[in-house]
Amino acid sequence: MRVDRGLRTRLLNAGQEFLAEHVEALEPAKQEVLLPQIEALDLEGIAALRRGEGLAVPSPEPWETMPCVAAGARGPRTEAAVRGRMELAGGKVAFVMIAGGQASRLRWDGPKGTFPIGPKTERSLFRVLVEHLVRAARDFGAVPPLAVTTSPTTDAAIRAFFELNDCFGFDRSVLSFVCQSSLPAFDEAGRLILAAPDRLFLSPDGHGGAIQSLESRGTLKAWEQQGIATVCTFQVDNPLLRVVDPDFIGRIWTEGTPIATKVVLKDAPGQRLGIVVRRSGRPAIVEYSEAPEERAAARDASGALVYRQGSIAAHAFRLDFLRRALATGLPLHAAKKEIPCLDASGQETRVKGIKYERFLFDVFPHARDLTVVEVERDREYAPVKNADGDESPETSRRTLEAEYRRWYRDAGREPPEGVLELSPLDALGPDDLRPSHARGGR
Repeated sequence: MRVDRGLRTRLLNAGQEFLAEHVEALEPAKQEVLLPQIEALDLEGIAALRRGEGLAVPSPEPWETMPCVAAGARGPRTEAAVRGRMELAGGKVAFVMIAGGQASRLRWDGPKGTFPIGPKTERSLFRVLVEHLVRAARDFGAVPPLAVTTSPTTDAAIRAFFELNDCFGFDRSVLSFVCQSSLPAFDEAGRLILAAPDRLFLSPDGHGGAIQSLESRGTLKAWEQQGIATVCTFQVDNPLLRVVDPDFIGRIWTEGTPIATKVVLKDAPGQRLGIVVRRSGRPAIVEYSEAPEERAAARDASGALVYRQGSIAAHAFRLDFLRRALATGLPLHAAKKEIPCLDASGQETRVKGIKYERFLFDVFPHARDLTVVEVERDREYAPVKNADGDESPETSRRTLEAEYRRWYRDAGREPPEGVLELSPLDALGPDDLRPSHARGGR
């Protein structure tokens, strides 16, 4: 099969003429698979990306530190917690789980949310997180809407997994799946990367793209029409996150800011967390890969990092603000990555390349201010990102189990022997485990 002259010319103009030669060298069955993928590409947009057009430009402005609500200043009896419970009971809060990524770094064959993380039962990340919302419906008498963002490569598998598990007991009437867009990646020579001989490498266009898809597909507008006022967003990879947090939700109303964001305090500049700062008088998060090394490593007289508020990608937004900010669009960020693909012999390998993503926190500078809320790392941040080492299933399960044991001790009870696991339906903290409440552990 010959690639027609018009497509060949467009590929040439986009610097991707090698694809025409590659297609013509394939067997017919593989040509029929790959050619439609190439024809669907926005080749003019790809040419613009190669020229660096439309990309976010790192800002040279100096940083300022942001005030922070200390972890010890939060709790169930604060004004913010009271307001948050009112919002939840009134059915005014919706949630977004950003779940479109695949678990390539975990070496898991499937969407990341399907990964088994429960220390004892191997409950999936999806189940652990969704059960927080099932519990919220029980506690507040209102089922909060949930949107799960997917991607073209994970959408069918995620929907099937939810169906297989009866949506983990969540009310289907307020559950939606929204597929975000994907973007190609370039190798160091500026050529598009192939995931396989007959398949282009495509990856979700970032957490910003995930939220932008909710606006473009009408989900945010529908929520607004239903009376939703607050939208909480979170990633699928942190099973320790307190997803439904009344004190956190209430902060955007009691503090009068359109955004609240959770942070842990960094103790080393190399920790892969975005840094919350004020820049040009506006709040911002600087992605760790874009932070000037010297500035990120700056320490004060006590030896602590100056810029130490590390984002854990859990945010609460006023919905009206979020929709206005998204209307201006989100720029693309380029990141150098090792990208999984197949070599000429069909063996799995990784190549150095450039991926493109949109960041949700590019809406932050649209706000005059935001509320920064500190959480303790061992109590709310145990991400599952890598197959081994730091932020792996082993470290996450260990942190989860240690937290469950702390709840028992704080409740005045001895933790059960052996491997310990608690569902959010069993307990969200020590209060649920006190003798008058106890439901036990799994």
